[in-house]
Amino acid sequence: MPDATGPGPAGYAYPEPRYAEPRFTGEPRDRSWPPAQRVAPARVEPPPQPVDDDSEESVLASTGSMAIATLISRITGFFRILLMAAVLGGGLASAFNVANTLPNMISELVLGSVLSAIVVPVLVRAEREDDDGGTAFVRRLLTVSITILGLATLASVAGAPLLTRLMLGDGKVNESLSTAFAYFLLPQILFYGLAALFTAILNTRSVFKPGAWAPVTNNIVAIAVLVLYFVMPGEISLDPVQMGSPKLIVLGVGTTLGVVTQALVLVPALRRQQISLRPLWGIDARLKRFGGMGLAIVLYVLISQVGLVVTTNVASQADASSPAIYSFVWMLLQVPYGVLGVTLLTAIMPKLSRDAAADDTPAVVDGLTSATKLTMVALVPIIVFMTLAGPTIGEALFAYGNFGADDAHRLGLTLSWSAFTLIPYAFVLLHLRVFYAREQAWTPTFIIIGITAVKIVLSLLAPMLVPANQVVVALGTANGLGFVAGALVGGMLLKRSLGDLHLANVGRTVGIVIGSSLAGGVVMLVLDAVLQLHSLTTSFGGLGAVARVVVDAVLMLGVTFLVLRKFKVPEVVAVTVAVGRLVAKLRGRPAPESAGTEAAGQPAGAPTGRNPVPYAEARRVDTGRFDRPTYPGRGAIVSDSDAAAANPTGAQQASNTRPDPDAPRAPRRHVPDLMVDTGVLPLGAMPPMRASGPGDAPRRPVRGPRLIPGAAVAGGRYRLLAHHGGANGLQFWQAVDTKLDREVALTFVDADQQFTGPDRAEGPQAVLSRTLRLGRINSNGLARVLDVVRGSSGGIVVAEWTPGSSLREVAATSPSPLGSARAVRALAAAAESAHRAGTALSIDHPDRIRISSDGAAVLAFPASLADADQSTDVRGLGATLYALLTDEWPLEDKSAVDGPPVTVGGMKQALLDPKGLPTEPRKVRPEIPFEISAVAMRSIQGDSGIRTAATVQHVLDQASVVDQKTDLMHAATGAPAGGPAPEGPTERTPGDQAKRKRMIISLSVLGVAVLIVLGFVVQQLTGIFGANDSSPLPDQNIGLTTSPAPTSVAPSPTAPAPPSKVVIPALSASVFSPQGTPDDASGAKLAIDGNPSTTWSTDQYYQPFPALKNGIGLMVTLKQPTKLISVGVESPSPGTRVEIRSAPSADATLDQTQVIGSQVLGNGHTEIPVQSDQTTRYVLVWITALGKADGQNQSKIGDLTFTGAA
Repeated sequence: MPDATGPGPAGYAYPEPRYAEPRFTGEPRDRSWPPAQRVAPARVEPPPQPVDDDSEESVLASTGSMAIATLISRITGFFRILLMAAVLGGGLASAFNVANTLPNMISELVLGSVLSAIVVPVLVRAEREDDDGGTAFVRRLLTVSITILGLATLASVAGAPLLTRLMLGDGKVNESLSTAFAYFLLPQILFYGLAALFTAILNTRSVFKPGAWAPVTNNIVAIAVLVLYFVMPGEISLDPVQMGSPKLIVLGVGTTLGVVTQALVLVPALRRQQISLRPLWGIDARLKRFGGMGLAIVLYVLISQVGLVVTTNVASQADASSPAIYSFVWMLLQVPYGVLGVTLLTAIMPKLSRDAAADDTPAVVDGLTSATKLTMVALVPIIVFMTLAGPTIGEALFAYGNFGADDAHRLGLTLSWSAFTLIPYAFVLLHLRVFYAREQAWTPTFIIIGITAVKIVLSLLAPMLVPANQVVVALGTANGLGFVAGALVGGMLLKRSLGDLHLANVGRTVGIVIGSSLAGGVVMLVLDAVLQLHSLTTSFGGLGAVARVVVDAVLMLGVTFLVLRKFKVPEVVAVTVAVGRLVAKLRGRPAPESAGTEAAGQPAGAPTGRNPVPYAEARRVDTGRFDRPTYPGRGAIVSDSDAAAANPTGAQQASNTRPDPDAPRAPRRHVPDLMVDTGVLPLGAMPPMRASGPGDAPRRPVRGPRLIPGAAVAGGRYRLLAHHGGANGLQFWQAVDTKLDREVALTFVDADQQFTGPDRAEGPQAVLSRTLRLGRINSNGLARVLDVVRGSSGGIVVAEWTPGSSLREVAATSPSPLGSARAVRALAAAAESAHRAGTALSIDHPDRIRISSDGAAVLAFPASLADADQSTDVRGLGATLYALLTDEWPLEDKSAVDGPPVTVGGMKQALLDPKGLPTEPRKVRPEIPFEISAVAMRSIQGDSGIRTAATVQHVLDQASVVDQKTDLMHAATGAPAGGPAPEGPTERTPGDQAKRKRMIISLSVLGVAVLIVLGFVVQQLTGIFGANDSSPLPDQNIGLTTSPAPTSVAPSPTAPAPPSKVVIPALSASVFSPQGTPDDASGAKLAIDGNPSTTWSTDQYYQPFPALKNGIGLMVTLKQPTKLISVGVESPSPGTRVEIRSAPSADATLDQTQVIGSQVLGNGHTEIPVQSDQTTRYVLVWITALGKADGQNQSKIGDLTFTGAA
């Protein structure tokens, strides 16, 4: 049963509306922007409301709690599905699931869709506009909603037989049982609606935790109910179904109590927010304005429900288990989408909605491109794995209890043939989000028509094209093809609305992901066959299948990840960075700076300083509008506009100017995008309403996105990968250019928006302008400046990424003095070029410096500050050299507060003498040459003879004139000669990298060869020592002899002749059923009439043995007592397990019989050998496991023959 965890069918929270914001039409705006602010009329203060703690710490805590709640909800919901399958079995689970689907469908149709599309935006507006803070609106909304839901519940309960008849038709699912369940489950309609409404109200108050945790309580109650059902004695009566059956009541009432709990746990949170629940009649006039949109939403849901009804009908007509299998597969597909797809797209979805609502077509296209790449990278490997390992996954997860191995195998096949659905499903959700944000409420109706039409046609064709037991597999494929049609229709409508979607830009990434996944799949299949992992399933059943799935997943996903990492797919690099930092945080240690940089080298085709750069310095058109941030809160201000370059003052005005810090501030609300699956195709969050009025709230200052790995900045152009420190109001980040698919270095200027001074020469825009001049410098010691992105206050400097290691990491490895000199020599050359160009580098902090893979010190994060000049650069050169020699930073940290810092950029702050000078490097490391030590010291002093970068470069040239291989820096070649092994990450020369690559390839090939040899050896040993051959070891052919073993051996003259065989006729047969009414009692004689075409059959059971009874059989009386040799069984029911038992009399109990043989029947004749030294006249053919007949648990026996000794 899907969780209804959100305010509507999508479970989304809604972004805070922006009132009185005009739609951008592409026309130039008046340069006097912004217009004069309207003054809101005086309003009566509402009753005291609880103060929301919207601090950044509180927001982060809430977000983390919701992430944990979502994860736990997924885990408990998944366990609930597995438990339901094992306890109920296929047939009973189908009857239960069909009934349990009805309240979800009706609640969404009656209220859920309208709630998400219309009510919530109006609720937010009422809270801000009404004099009572929206109290009356909430009371009216609750009163009307409870009335509508209550009437719908009563009508549904009264019409329960008609509803189940509509869902099942004339199918093979027990309609009476499903109707009985419906009577108990349909009251959930009221509580599903209340839970959604309560969650929506709390979300508008920025209270998210209760709504996120409520579904967990529902799952816990449902799991407890299933456990209670399992341990209770007795069974549900099926013919006829009795409403008073204890197990029926426990399962139906208990499941409904779970939904009741989900709604009631939200009431205390409503009370804490002082939200009145007292009824108040009336309908708010603001709801009537959106009646047309509401009609479109209801029609959308209704069409989707028609498709579900048709699919359920077709599945139920195939066999009793198919509806449950179809439902379980869809829920199983939601696990990877919920954990991976939703998680990765959460950061993109809110901005995509806002850009679509603002008609910012380029930003929407960029967002779709990013979302497409993320979707493919996250889901394609999982899809390939599910497709290849589907049957094994089905057996590993569901082949337990009453579900049965055959149904589990069919479920796995269905999963294989429908796993591809995840990609078009994700695309459809993206398309819906864009259309609803653009207020094109009727456009998604065409998409759902396309999906449903294809789905219905293919579903109706399925029974005509495939056997009955494979219909559910075809239905899963039909569902996926329906979403493919919907994605194509949505893509065409988007292209007509937005123009070229530029999907060719993601072609390289998508190709790499598909190729990597297929490579991983091939490796998995080959090793699975070589190692004969299928024997795990054969030998150990479900647990063996679990082990096989784990091994296959590690093989395939591991190979896929390694290939993606090798090609440096940016999304994979970003995930690696985030996981590395999370692991470091959990271990209680600071995240390493190289978490995402050590392997994140320059992608193929990335430009160097010698190549033209595909960036234009003035490429944007001023629209007078700045992008709304992805998240509210502090962060960098970035924009796609260079208006601030020409008019910094105007740029400041565009952000409404920084407010007075002493003035009262409106509370900030953080509204995350809660994308939680509820089992219904989501509709997407509605856009902010644009109706303006005198009560509109003033616009708040624009805030930039929080700088965290994975966040998109500059209109989605760059995605952040890893943080590399910061200084003096600057923040340094490694990022990926999503358009050119390459890594870049981003320097955020005034990232915290702390600059408030009037001096324009000192301001962030001046820093950007000075830094832009560095783009004309081509030097190995300076990362080339590619672009400058200006925002309302600060901006971003975009530079080439420098692969290698940070200064701190290299200094920690104690590089050789000569290697250090060569490194700083390159940086000195860049500084000299900058000085000749009339600017400076601002070498003032170790976080700015990286050591490239060529061993050169590079200013990796350029930004020319106001106090930077030739002398400060010379001191910075000396400090960089000093840091490499001593692993200490000798300059003060200007950005430090509260006294001298202990560390600067992760490096230890050097101790200074009374003259303000650090300890001479030669005293720290005596092996340092005098010239190199002197250059470092005199450069730091600034007035001791070295005043230019050219002098530093010249002296270091002289000091490092001897070019020996052992003198190279440790960061490039490993540990210095005779030195200890490094502890941190290092860089290698191209020769070392080639050797290492060859070594890895050799070891990989050797490892695969060893695995193949081990598999062959295990196979041979299994053949030798296995139980299949009882011949003595010397007589077995183990492949070492050159002559074939003799095919026969002459019998010994003294050996006794084998006994002669004779068929013993049977006189009579009766049904043996000690635990209930005999099945087909009159047909027992047909099993001994000698005609295989006439059969005796058991009843059809919804649950396999021993759920309802421990077995059933035929007691056969032979013509005479005989010593049986074998029993032949002719049966069209493969999979039936039969025991042959000898009995002392025809009316003996089961305990009085003795097992003398057993075997699983095949299709047709099966000869069961018997081992018995005693003669017997009464033989019990005892069935302990039923076969499958048309999807039912049923077995048939056509003829029995008894062979004995003459």
